[in-house]
Order: sequence, then C-alpha cells, then structure tokens
Amino acid sequence: MKRSSQIQQQNSKVLGGYSVAVIGSATYAALARDALHGASVRAEVVKVSALRAHGGCAYGVRFLSAQTANVAYVLEHAGIAVREYRVE
Repeated sequence: MKRSSQIQQQNSKVLGGYSVAVIGSATYAALARDALHGASVRAEVVKVSALRAHGGCAYGVRFLSAQTANVAYVLEHAGIAVREYRVE
C-alpha cells in the first residue's frame, strides 16, 4: 500500500503540478485556505522563502495548478488580495 504523500506526488504529476498564490500574512493565508476549502478546492498554507517573497517572508496557499482559475475566482470574491501566482 502506498503512502498518501507518494500518491499525492503521482497525482500532481498527472494533474500538472502545484501552484502557489502568494498572499502575505499567515492570517490572510489561513483565511484564503478556509475560503478555498469552502469551495471544495484543496489547499494548504505554505511559507514563501524570503528571497522569493521580494522583501521579507510571506505566506501563501498551495494548490493543484489545474485549479488556478477557480482559486483566483474564489479569492477575489472573498476579498483576499493575491500578490502573485507562481508555478512550482
């Protein structure tokens, strides 16, 4: 039996990998995650490295790249500003 992380990696390859919506604070990233979960989009809060955040650390939400349009729609309607979207 495969571990869930191995299955997740295989699924991400099939579905096109992951993207990150860079939000800013950990609080807003958690609100974004909750809004996405409410819309049935799987997401997790991740810390974006200081170098990649352009001026300090930031937090964001990681999700399947195939869900980018849905994520943008949900976050916009939830009033959560996204600094940028990145493909991992």
